[in-house]
Amino acid sequence: MGDSISQGAVSEPRISDDSLGVQLEVAEERLRIVLGLTDGIVFEFDQDGRYVGIWTRSDELLSMPREQALGRTLMEVHGPQGGAFFMERLKQTLETKQPVRFEYSLEVVGGHHWFAAESMLVPNRPTVAFLVRDITQQKSMEQRLIQADRLASLGTLAAGVAHEVNNPLSYVSSNLNFIAESLTSVRQALNSGEGVVDAAYLDRLLAECAEALDEAREGTTRIRHVVGDLKTFARGQESEDGLANVKRALESSLSLVMPELRYRARLNRNLEEVPPVRGNEARLGQVFLNLLINASQAIVAGAPDRNQVDVHLREEGHWVVIEVQDTGHGIPADLLKLIFDPFFSTKPVGVGTGLGLSICHGIVTGMGGEISVESTVGRGTCFRVRLPIPAQVLASMRPKALAAS
Repeated sequence: MGDSISQGAVSEPRISDDSLGVQLEVAEERLRIVLGLTDGIVFEFDQDGRYVGIWTRSDELLSMPREQALGRTLMEVHGPQGGAFFMERLKQTLETKQPVRFEYSLEVVGGHHWFAAESMLVPNRPTVAFLVRDITQQKSMEQRLIQADRLASLGTLAAGVAHEVNNPLSYVSSNLNFIAESLTSVRQALNSGEGVVDAAYLDRLLAECAEALDEAREGTTRIRHVVGDLKTFARGQESEDGLANVKRALESSLSLVMPELRYRARLNRNLEEVPPVRGNEARLGQVFLNLLINASQAIVAGAPDRNQVDVHLREEGHWVVIEVQDTGHGIPADLLKLIFDPFFSTKPVGVGTGLGLSICHGIVTGMGGEISVESTVGRGTCFRVRLPIPAQVLASMRPKALAAS
């Protein structure tokens, strides 16, 4: 009986390779049908970033036809910069064994599209899957809201910015008028019929003209800086592929908000040199400007000596940290949990759109960062932004640190 049981175990029917292949094809076809209903894409990569599987309803949302991409690496399909972006997420997933969420834009067969992706380990396989969906329409709506908020912020600062331009413009104009009158005097002296020119008088007049020109040049430089800050903030390019200079974006935002802030509080800045982060500098500047405007509006105008706004920029581990702290009226604890909700505002009706902090949250989290707030009623509020330093930037920093040591 023991033998018969043993023989029965050995003689169990085996599933042929052909049958397994058919079942696999059926499963893949079902997956394509489901993905076709959702505009979803599934990519599978090995540890070197090589495409081992692509499931999608068509090639329209791929940067390269499926059959051409299979077997190639991310670097080969997307180039060094794009490939490095995806490899960074793939390696992070392999190292942490945790899903990684991110967004990216890409030129594909169907045009320029935005995608939301989540990378995760594939069970029982040494591979990583990217679950991707097309969010182009959603992103287009978000960008229109961001532009509306950007214009609203500029409207808030318009009077102060106009003053910042008008002041240097006035002495540029007066200095140019002085130079014009002086040149008329020089011309009259040279054309006088007396035949004797007072050289000392002409030297003094020309020296005064040179001084006036220097002041006019200084005024145009100030105007150029203000206009440059406005252009940095207002330009509409939304590409996320570059490296953003955090300190430059923060300094531009500080320059724009100073006309609004100087009548409300002292500004204390502690800005260290920090590595660049992945993102768009204009949108990063929008985050900082929103936080600075909020800090300014939380303080009643008229007592700048009794209030202050502290701005800090520093590097902490693999993060760049920005803090904006004010001594304003603060936010009640029961409202803090709503502070990043769209259209929620603690400001009076007609002040702000209620979108600023919600948009800040979207921009920061879209860059892989974090934004948080601490507040005490009657003592003030502190917003903290943490942005990840890209892996390739960290890698380039290590040799410098070793050389310095």
